[in-house]
Order: sequence, then C-alpha cells, then structure tokens
Amino acid sequence: MISVLLSKIEQGMKLVTPDLKKYLNEHSHVLILPWAFPIELTKESFQNDYFKEGSKKYNKYIEPLLNLGIQKENIIISNPYQDTKEKLKNKLTEVDCLVLPGGNPEMLFNKIVHKFDLLYDIKYFKGVIIGESAGAVLQFERYFITAKNNYYKYFAFYDGFGLLKDPFYLDVHSTNQPNYLRKLEKIATEHHKNIYAIFDDGALIINREDLQTKTIGNVKKILGGKEK
Repeated sequence: MISVLLSKIEQGMKLVTPDLKKYLNEHSHVLILPWAFPIELTKESFQNDYFKEGSKKYNKYIEPLLNLGIQKENIIISNPYQDTKEKLKNKLTEVDCLVLPGGNPEMLFNKIVHKFDLLYDIKYFKGVIIGESAGAVLQFERYFITAKNNYYKYFAFYDGFGLLKDPFYLDVHSTNQPNYLRKLEKIATEHHKNIYAIFDDGALIINREDLQTKTIGNVKKILGGKEK
C-alpha cells in the first residue's frame, strides 16, 4: 500500500525507480487513468489526439513504467469514453499499480467518483499508486491548490479521494519564490498542519498503512503542526 507523490512524472520517476523496483517488476500489471483533461473529449479525440500512442503525453507515462521492467502488454490505458464501470472495477482487482496523471483535478475526481463510482475501489486498492500533480493531491481527504496552479487562478481547498487521511498537506509544482513560500507557511500555521512542498525535481513515498514517509530530491517540509 505505497503511494508515490510527484509534481512532474518525467523528473520524479527517475528518483523513485530504485524504490519502486522493490514492489514492481516484469510480471506487474498497471492501470493508467489519464482522465484529468481540461475539457470533455470524445472516444476518438481521447485515443487519436489527447493520449495517442507514441505522442509526447503518452510516452511520458509509458516510458518510466517500461524502465521499471514492466512489459508494455501489461500496461492498460483506460479510455473513459468506451470503458465500463464493471470493466474498470474488475481491472482494479487485477493490477498491481494504478497511475493517476496530472491535469485538471476536478475532471479526474468527477470521472472516478461520479461517472464510474470507483471511489471505494481506489480507496482500498492494495497496490502501488503513482500520482502526478493532480493525481498526487487527490489522494488526500482534503487538498489545496495555490492560485499559481489553479485553472481558475485562485487559492482554494477541495475534496479528495481520502486514500491518505491528511497526515499533512501537499503542495505540488512548488517554487522557491519568497512570496510563494510565505503563503505556504501561512497555510501551515493557520491550519496547524505540516506541508510537504514537492518541486518538479522532487518526490515523496508514503506507506498508506503506517504513514511512514520518505522524501527524495527537492522536497521542502514546512512546519505548521505538532511534530511526532
């Protein structure tokens, strides 16, 4: 029950590959849910444009998995405009790893929770969950998005999936700009909760059972809660 939290999969997966090889190998099966697109698509536009095989977006998610030794035929990419709820529920019982890509978190949330009713299935998934950006913050019960990262250009809190019961808050695509870091410090202080700020060249691995946390690369811990 390991969660890998990344800001940018191209850089972050290189950092966590040695750790992931403890859990995933050439016999592992992976399900990717690349549903965090900015607007609704069609079955054809998803397959032929948004996540076209061989495209830059496609390769950035497939290549790190191949580098883990996973066989391409064991990687399943879900097209939400043709897959059924029953098919996806079955696949989640068969795979060892779930990938939740970045993009529009509200779109991903609505697809998983409302369209396919997969919240329970994902919440109690026993395998490895790799989340990038939106796919990382959504693993928490509550998450925030800074104005810099929000599609709507304002700061706000949102509901997540609750795989992680908010042991801390997470900030993705963090920057070292003083004003930005002061904002994170204010959030941490006001909500009495620590924040892990993951830069694009950072990663965080957390055990969902005992909440043991490992930071790799460029990650800053901003104190706001009581240290255990």
